Amino acid sequence: MKPARLWCMFLLPAFFGACKSPPPPLPSAVEESPASRLDFDHVEGRSVRDVSLFFTLKLSNPRSVPFRTALAGWKAELDGSVPEEGAAFLHVEEGPVLPGEDAEIPVRLDLDLARCPASDAASLAARLTISVVYLFAEGPPSSGTVSAETVFTRVREPVFTITSIAILQAELVNTRFRVNLRIDNPNFFPVDLSSFGYELYGEGRFWADGEERDVLHIPARGSGERRLFLLMNFINMKRSLLDEVIAMNMVRYRFRGEAQIGTGVEYLPLFDMVFDHSGLSKVFK
Repeated sequence: MKPARLWCMFLLPAFFGACKSPPPPLPSAVEESPASRLDFDHVEGRSVRDVSLFFTLKLSNPRSVPFRTALAGWKAELDGSVPEEGAAFLHVEEGPVLPGEDAEIPVRLDLDLARCPASDAASLAARLTISVVYLFAEGPPSSGTVSAETVFTRVREPVFTITSIAILQAELVNTRFRVNLRIDNPNFFPVDLSSFGYELYGEGRFWADGEERDVLHIPARGSGERRLFLLMNFINMKRSLLDEVIAMNMVRYRFRGEAQIGTGVEYLPLFDMVFDHSGLSKVFK
């Protein structure tokens, strides 16, 4: 074989090898999953029983395609227990999270504390857990779970009790009473009885009403007493009713009205309450 032909035989395989298609690229790595977390913001109270906890669901999209979120489930815990009722979850629907961008979704947990498990503690520990599904414009969805917790002061209503009713002066038309009122404060902080209006009933009959301002400061887990001076008008009643009142040793009373309570608690510094208390009290002369 001639040297030239031998040289060509070595060149041809190299030439045809150079003309082959390049190998397919290696598959790219799986894109990073979205990042999310749940942060507690603040608490608001409309009354001692209706409390709302506000959170923010924070999202970050590291992918090259947008995604939307679907909140697949949630769980509320109060002092380690899951309330069967009295908890409601609300959130604001948001648009897609674009590639490389962040987003925030406001979330709210409404609690009806009167329907949640009872607790005598000074504060309540609440925890919210959310299951999040990420729906991408391309590719399969992914999911994750986030949670946040907070502790807030428990506020309770004071308890009103009449300890005694005294007849100070009995006349043909008017009778003056002194009513001793005890207010018990079940809270772990002092409260102020700022004002209250009331009606007093004895043995099922309306006796008197009144209104008080700047009433009483009541210490934490303590009680305070206040004397109310009432005027009972018999001008439109039978004389026999006055005789019955004067002759009473014990009276079944009903004391009802509205009060305004100052707490000093940030999320519920002042609240209105309705009281309606019945009992049996001695009548002194």
